[in-house]
Amino acid sequence: MEIIYHEISNTSDIRYTEALQIYLDSFPANERQPLAVIKHRITIGFSKLYVGIHRNEIVCIALMYHFNNSDFVFLDYMAVVEKFRNHQIGGSFFSFLLEKVVVVRKFLLMEVENYHYGTNTEQRKKRINFYIRNGAYLLKDTLYLLPSLDHTNPTEMSLMIAPKYLTNTLTKPDIETIFRLLYFELYEKEESNALLQSMIKKIPATVYLVNEIIE
Repeated sequence: MEIIYHEISNTSDIRYTEALQIYLDSFPANERQPLAVIKHRITIGFSKLYVGIHRNEIVCIALMYHFNNSDFVFLDYMAVVEKFRNHQIGGSFFSFLLEKVVVVRKFLLMEVENYHYGTNTEQRKKRINFYIRNGAYLLKDTLYLLPSLDHTNPTEMSLMIAPKYLTNTLTKPDIETIFRLLYFELYEKEESNALLQSMIKKIPATVYLVNEIIE
């Protein structure tokens, strides 16, 4: 399947409206940023919106957020349109996105649902294994809580990094820095946020980055 990847930087583009509808259809309300926030971040250049187009139809979308003064670029959202799944589009698209950060000597940071929680265990494992097969590393034994974006309940997540990081382990201060990046810059939370403080208390002294398929 021939797919042309394209960045949409003009929020007046008809493709922008199509891509945002796919975004609304693909992610639950408690994990979605408000559309006004997305539009503002794209307009000022903090977020990048990429789409894959096949025969004049969008088949996949991704949003990437560029942190200030950091080695990381956040893969905010990535989705393949339902009717185009199981065509190996996801792996190709992820490779395209990964190249965007590798060329500027940075790393992708991703939130994925923690398979130790929830009822859809196999689906969560499958998603993590997709990234592992495509060169990502899981921050092992580190619980990360995604603050609810619709004021309901937080979601238990894990964090992943791609490609292979500079070290095989991260320290507690390293993880604290990542947590604060996400909570302060991306989700605009305060230092006193209860979820943030609860996560920081549970960070192990050493966190291993692993690239192993989860059975």
